[in-house]
Amino acid sequence: MKRIIIYLLLLTICSVSCKQDKKSELAKEQDKSEKAICKLPRIIEGDISLGFPKVEGLAPSLGKVNMTVLFTDFNDVPAETSTDSVFSIINPLAPNFFEEVSYGKMELNLQPHFEWLRLSKPSEYYGTAIYRGQPHLDFIQEAVDLANEKVDFSETDIVLVINNPLAKALRQGPTFKSSNPEYHIKADGASIPTGITSGYDLNYWGGIWLPHETGHTFGLPDLYHFGSEKLNRYVGTFGLMGTCDAKAPGYFAYERWILGWLEDSQIHCLANGEQTIEIEALETLGGTKAVVVPIDSTRVLTIESRRKIGFDKDLSKEGVLVYVVNTELPGGSGPIQVKPGMKSNDEFLEDAPLTKEETYTFENVIVKVVESNKESDKVKVIVNK
Repeated sequence: MKRIIIYLLLLTICSVSCKQDKKSELAKEQDKSEKAICKLPRIIEGDISLGFPKVEGLAPSLGKVNMTVLFTDFNDVPAETSTDSVFSIINPLAPNFFEEVSYGKMELNLQPHFEWLRLSKPSEYYGTAIYRGQPHLDFIQEAVDLANEKVDFSETDIVLVINNPLAKALRQGPTFKSSNPEYHIKADGASIPTGITSGYDLNYWGGIWLPHETGHTFGLPDLYHFGSEKLNRYVGTFGLMGTCDAKAPGYFAYERWILGWLEDSQIHCLANGEQTIEIEALETLGGTKAVVVPIDSTRVLTIESRRKIGFDKDLSKEGVLVYVVNTELPGGSGPIQVKPGMKSNDEFLEDAPLTKEETYTFENVIVKVVESNKESDKVKVIVNK
């Protein structure tokens, strides 16, 4: 009799446990489904685009990312300083930046070859060539070929060519990227899809320039305004893909989500109704990092918390940052647009973060900050559909 009772008891326990497991699985599936509507699909073709999934075939954004660093000069502008001193402009700043904004999920491994490589043509020639696709690839390939006897490129993810900073003809440093293997940098059996070239702007942007260009190797678009005197009109002083002199250069939460630095569990997707959610500062490790509200098939409203921490230490005003992601818009046309919560005509949108008791309304969404702490904000979000 005792055996029968024990057997029935075990069956009951098993039944309850199985039901709980089933409920847990259903909850996970429901959560995935809810997150899916907040993950805007990529709709712009090419190697630069916001949306999910991350652009395939470019540089990885997780784990160790190997960047081989070459130094080049020209007959008309020979180098007058050491490669070590030029390298110190980007190191350790760039690796430290990615360590911070990726929460340790990405390591930028700089591998410098400390030798000035003399290119075959004058700087004026390259000053035009590097702003077009195939000539830019040819430029990087020439530098790689000059170094190939001494450098192993077999594990390279990105080639960085730092030109003599005195060469004014190379005005700005662009990024080469191609998901088509026919147009890759070739060396030591490797097919390298991305390369970066420095320009004279390295002198005034400094090392923070490199994380901006590296963002393009992941597929991230420019967030500044093309063809306008008001370059910062879309994101102001927020986000390095907008401007290299941003006071809060850390990538936006939505960009970090695309790159795999934020987990799905750290994004609160709210399609309808009213909820109060605590958002941890984007600059800190762990916790819920953003509330995302789907507006339509190409737009979401994103709400994150920004603090004067780390690379964002020069931020003028802390608080809740609200912005729209629109995957229908290409780089330079405002795929991310910060929505100021206060009355500010400042191009840099330094008053944009909301603080306690402040409210912002965008279409059918109301965002109110109900509480602010040292490293978090509690927001009430109302979605009327």
